[in-house]
Amino acid sequence: MKTRTPILAALFLAVPLTPALLRADGEKPADAPKKEEAKPEDKPKPPKYEEQKSEKPKAAEQEKKEEPKKEEKKAAPGEKPKKFEEQKSDKPAAAKEEKKEESKGPSAEEKYGRETAEILKSWEPAMDEVRRATVQLIRDKKDIAFGCAVHENGYILTKASEVEDKKGVLLTGIEARFPDGMRLPVKRVDVHRQYDLALLRVEARGLKTMPWDEKTVPVPGSFIAAATPLRLPVAVGVVSVAPRNLDDSQKGYLGVRFDEAWKEGVKIAEVTAGSPASKAGFVSDDIIKMVDGKPVATIEDFKSVIATMRPYQSVKIVVKREKGDRELNPTLASRPNAGAFGEDPRNTMSGPLSNNRRGYPDALQHDMSLEPNEVGGPIVDLDGHVLGINIARSGRIECFAIPSKTVKGLLSKVGEGKFNHPELEALREQRKNAEATLERVKKDLDALVKRINEAEAPIPAAESDGDEKDDKK
Repeated sequence: MKTRTPILAALFLAVPLTPALLRADGEKPADAPKKEEAKPEDKPKPPKYEEQKSEKPKAAEQEKKEEPKKEEKKAAPGEKPKKFEEQKSDKPAAAKEEKKEESKGPSAEEKYGRETAEILKSWEPAMDEVRRATVQLIRDKKDIAFGCAVHENGYILTKASEVEDKKGVLLTGIEARFPDGMRLPVKRVDVHRQYDLALLRVEARGLKTMPWDEKTVPVPGSFIAAATPLRLPVAVGVVSVAPRNLDDSQKGYLGVRFDEAWKEGVKIAEVTAGSPASKAGFVSDDIIKMVDGKPVATIEDFKSVIATMRPYQSVKIVVKREKGDRELNPTLASRPNAGAFGEDPRNTMSGPLSNNRRGYPDALQHDMSLEPNEVGGPIVDLDGHVLGINIARSGRIECFAIPSKTVKGLLSKVGEGKFNHPELEALREQRKNAEATLERVKKDLDALVKRINEAEAPIPAAESDGDEKDDKK
């Protein structure tokens, strides 16, 4: 051990003292040699753009330093100091709110829905011409409906029940707001009750009129949008059902239920009590063979034939029975009111419905989500064709629109300030049928009264005895 100690000591002394070893011993390392600074004349001058760029941060820093001083400024004599909340700027709070929204990200509806900002924006080209002929109807600063300019002399078309009270009187104070912001008071000049349409007028000339497209017939699945006076639509959707007659009161009604499982013709499963079929002598298990001389092989065939017939119209129907064929002659009636059984509660789950939403003789169905005060305006397809006018929200995902072809027919006399009424011919025919039915009923009633009187007539009294004696003499 004694011989090793001097050797270790020598080795230890031979190792150079590094800065790390010195720090371990608590000693500070020597300062690094300073680099020689360049002389001012040796420094390259920065370009002018860099000088301008470097001055802006300095100016911004100087402004930031001065801002606290402004906030600390004392109020003038007699002036109440502002509250802390009032002194704070709204911008930082708004910025924080934006950051929160950004962190959350768009919802699934905002990202994939059919009414996102991007989708609505894509409809702008199709809206360009149509919106110029669309107006917003307002009352007491509230939007009550949209309208369509239909004649350059100030005539506007809209949904009647949205601009009237419950008694059918035009609401006061209604104005039409045009795309350019101009507002004009309106007055009502005519009403078409069957379609729930009102013809309004403003004191103006040279209105841009709605370009109704009579040729384009929308098919189910077609994309459509509800136009407004603004550049974007209020809603988008698809056509659900092609145009059809929704006015059951104008369709003939027989009153039978068919056996859907029967495949060898049109078999009656049940006859409604008190219906035209019951009064004419139809019974269960009757098989319908012909209607007014036309053979029917399926239930659809029968319904399509009956749908063309009016109430109070007499029909010849041949039925097959076990003992042979028999001809029956029922007189059709008006269809019962489908709304008598009450409203489906599911329809109101997504908001209010239009008060007048049924019975249109011609309407197409779509699934746009519209509020009752968002009807009265046009619907367009992707090419900007005006397919019709929105007339009612009738269900949760069900709205109706009157097709352009029908609207054009109703407006053939708009220059005279009134509607055309092509349905009058059908109504007159129905009246004629009703009068003929009434005449037959009166004859039957007279015959029944005569038979009753004959049955109730007293038996003639026997001849008196005096008379018999006179006869013997």
